[in-house]
Amino acid sequence: MELKLKELEKERYELDVRGNTCPFPQVFTDLALKKIGSAVLEVITDNPPSVRDVPAMLETKGYKVETKKENGHWRLIIRA
Repeated sequence: MELKLKELEKERYELDVRGNTCPFPQVFTDLALKKIGSAVLEVITDNPPSVRDVPAMLETKGYKVETKKENGHWRLIIRA
């Protein structure tokens, strides 16, 4: 599996984890955050447990997470 991380603009990235089930969305999100530092990360997922578990894990690490429901998936917007 590859890390589908792309730069949207300066200091803003998108990570597409659609089609992955736990624990992969969480693992890929952790890897992406380590790679981009303090930039904003938008994670796209279609896995309902990830919408619950990824924000909970990140908030314990001090991140702020906003969740938006879109057409058949969710977008988690993560800020340091």
